[in-house]
Amino acid sequence: MKNLVIIGLLAFIGISANVPNETKIGYVYMDMVMNNMPEAKEMMTIIDRFTAEKQAEIEKKKADIAKKLEAFQKKSDSGELSDAGKIIAQNEVKTMKADMDAMISNTEQEIYAKRSELLSPVAKKLEKAMDEVAAKLGYRYVLSSADGTGNSIVIVGPDEDNLTPEVMKHLGIEMK
Repeated sequence: MKNLVIIGLLAFIGISANVPNETKIGYVYMDMVMNNMPEAKEMMTIIDRFTAEKQAEIEKKKADIAKKLEAFQKKSDSGELSDAGKIIAQNEVKTMKADMDAMISNTEQEIYAKRSELLSPVAKKLEKAMDEVAAKLGYRYVLSSADGTGNSIVIVGPDEDNLTPEVMKHLGIEMK
């Protein structure tokens, strides 16, 4: 009986070794594709302009605080401010700094929201193209070659499973 079980296991292993692996796994350099998509470039220009406008607002607020602080320091040095006046001026500067910190935080959130709003349709277009290329070429899984921070997810992969050129071709983008 024991020999029969061993023979059965060996036969199973032999049969399964001869069955071709039908799971195809590919990868795409999504950043490369996105960076070459005309609509992504256009959206990044809009985001850069929006970011510059917000940064200018922050710089103006910083300049206003610096002026207020300088005026406070001059009045304090010249003896124009009483102790109560100094406390009021310090509180005013403290409030302005807190307002600026809140402004910076809100600006970061606004920039993130704007980036998401503008790039979401581009990302969906890329995802659709990857889905269509994968289906056409028989791939069941497609991985991004890198995570959102630029760290590589696919460390080693055969060139024939790199779907980047096919996805770019599908989107009408020339490889550079």
